[in-house]
Amino acid sequence: MEKFGKVCKEHMVKEITERFKSYPDFFITTFSNIGVGDMENLRKSLKKDASAYMVTKNTMLKQAVKKSGISIKMEDIESSVSGSCGVLFTKGDPVSISRILVNFAKNHETLKIRAGFVNGETIFFDTIKFMSTLPSREVLLATAFAAIKSPVTGFVGILRNLLKNLVGVVDAIGKKKNEA
Repeated sequence: MEKFGKVCKEHMVKEITERFKSYPDFFITTFSNIGVGDMENLRKSLKKDASAYMVTKNTMLKQAVKKSGISIKMEDIESSVSGSCGVLFTKGDPVSISRILVNFAKNHETLKIRAGFVNGETIFFDTIKFMSTLPSREVLLATAFAAIKSPVTGFVGILRNLLKNLVGVVDAIGKKKNEA
């Protein structure tokens, strides 16, 4: 008969592994002395963006990464994991998630953002901090659409002015013929 502790740990590793498979992006944090209420506020704000924050043991996290088959270097995980470890899994926009994390870390100095795995690449704190300053996905799409639309709008304006000028010239010619 297996020990209860071992069964619990295996179940936890299985759950973390499933999250790695179902959530494409994740961020690794370390923390200490953050109250339960503050952690619940963080979880609530992340839930809006299809994200989940999970506190885990370092060894379980490492085992889950190996079992999940994600293409991340174990050295990156080893260097990012120390002390109390939390993993933020997300299906949402990584930019808005990084903004939430960085803002939370500003107010809670004991939360350290160690690394992230976004779009198949490992990123570290400096990149995550830069991502948090970017505008949201919707704003970037609107800016790109406006840039694409602008030349077309200008071309339509030029054609409209040419037609207006042509009408003006034909009208002037008609008036001169009537006078003569």
